[in-house]
Amino acid sequence: MLQAFCEKHKIKPQKIAVGVSGGADSLYAVLKAKEELVPLGFEIVALTVDHGLRKSSSKEAAFVHELMQKEGIEHYTLLWQGAKPKTGVEEAARLARYDLLENWCKAHNVCYLMTAHHLTDQVETFFMRLERGSGLDGLCGMREITPLKSVCVLRPFLKENPENFKVYLKKRQISWVEDESNNDENLLRVKIRHFLPLMVQKTGIKFEKIGQAMECLQGTRAYFEKKVKSLIQNNFKCFNEKVFCCARVFLCENDAEMQYRLLCFLLKNVAGSAYAPEADKVLGLLEKLKQENFKSATLGHCRIIQHKGFVWFLPEIREKKPYSTKLWKEYVSTHLIDKKVKFPAAVKRFLIL
Repeated sequence: MLQAFCEKHKIKPQKIAVGVSGGADSLYAVLKAKEELVPLGFEIVALTVDHGLRKSSSKEAAFVHELMQKEGIEHYTLLWQGAKPKTGVEEAARLARYDLLENWCKAHNVCYLMTAHHLTDQVETFFMRLERGSGLDGLCGMREITPLKSVCVLRPFLKENPENFKVYLKKRQISWVEDESNNDENLLRVKIRHFLPLMVQKTGIKFEKIGQAMECLQGTRAYFEKKVKSLIQNNFKCFNEKVFCCARVFLCENDAEMQYRLLCFLLKNVAGSAYAPEADKVLGLLEKLKQENFKSATLGHCRIIQHKGFVWFLPEIREKKPYSTKLWKEYVSTHLIDKKVKFPAAVKRFLIL
């Protein structure tokens, strides 16, 4: 299974990090990675994040370390240090976990981080996003591969039933840790997790069917993404790989769905983010762009400027950098193709940095 996944995404043998919490899902993931990928020439390293949010967290990290040593798998524990938030703890912990994992991977030249997300996680994500009123992209759920700033997250188990994970571990006589937060009814995911078995019992709608429906949605998303890339290539100019511009008329008179998707694509790529800003903020920006007196705005670490009939997208610059005609002449002397372009001053300032 993992060999087919790597071949599908053109991942060649190299070191892959696996996030391991000590739960059944992540233990299954790291052990299967060793079992199936090491014979193919891959190296596996297990990473455990100790949030320090529970008294037992350090004990659980030690349990994982001991097990990984027994299994001959390289392992490191990453500590979330500093003050912890009193509200929004779950989301803060998730962000901190990914930051720690990504930073470790970057520091050790590891390009891929594998997680144990599975079919039940995918179905829970569908209902959580349904509750939030998400559109097509949200209801598609998690992608098999998601590029972050310096690492790609791999999710090869999204179609797998997690009950099979426990069967595998029991056969190998390997115990696992039960996460206390799985019983916290204050969390939406836990509420949905406890509701889903009742839904299956009452309606007969199985997780596999929901997963199939999500795959259909993913096919539609893939079509839109291909269309957006084509429109970007044919209607936008790009400078220094981070600055995009197009005629304001093209952007504002396109189909409403494509307007939204074009903005999401640009905001993500200009800011170097894995995700676009929230939908309502993107739609708000779109409404501003349609106004004749629109001049500039910022969103998602991206600056948007209207200048002489064109809309420009560039990374937001926090610090004011010096600009002079001399510096600009030096720039165009090595970028002759840009010499006749009517850049806004902010874009010039960015390009000469």
